[in-house]
Amino acid sequence: MRLSVSTVALLATAANGSVLSWTESVSGVQYSVGIPEVAAAPFDIYTSIVAPIDMTWAAIAYGGCMLRSPLLVAWAHGTNIIVSPRWATAYHPPALYNGTTAKVLKTSTVNATHWKADVVCCGCSSWFGGAAFVPAMGDTFFGYGVSNLSIANPASPSTNIGFHNVGKGHWELNITGARNSARDFTKLTKPM
Repeated sequence: MRLSVSTVALLATAANGSVLSWTESVSGVQYSVGIPEVAAAPFDIYTSIVAPIDMTWAAIAYGGCMLRSPLLVAWAHGTNIIVSPRWATAYHPPALYNGTTAKVLKTSTVNATHWKADVVCCGCSSWFGGAAFVPAMGDTFFGYGVSNLSIANPASPSTNIGFHNVGKGHWELNITGARNSARDFTKLTKPM
């Protein structure tokens, strides 16, 4: 099923910038993205994943699907948020990926009902030497995966993750609405 920004994405103003948000209907996981106002990739991507506490991990695929695009997997461990950049070349658990770096922001939280991973991903907007990329304007797809299966070693970003048994798929949005001035993007990605 193809989900369009006009039906499911919301333009939200985060505390210090604009993001586009989409909520996956089965799990209730909300994905938000914000980008700087630039002409083209490469650029950093602000990503926020808010998940019910019973979702053990949630992932975003910046290229719209699991295969051959940067993935960011996030989960809660105690009061901490763990993020793990991954890459998949086949439909099996994705391997660690050193083509991206992810910085967990201090606005990330864990409480009794939800966990929230606020992350800046560097290297997620362009891959294959720039031959594949997230556009700086216009329509694009993001993919997602969600699981409630236990994680082998939740303290480690390199732990094996199980199958996305709760849900997987993609959504479309017009990323132009997620663009931020340099000043606002800095506020979004470097909160006080």
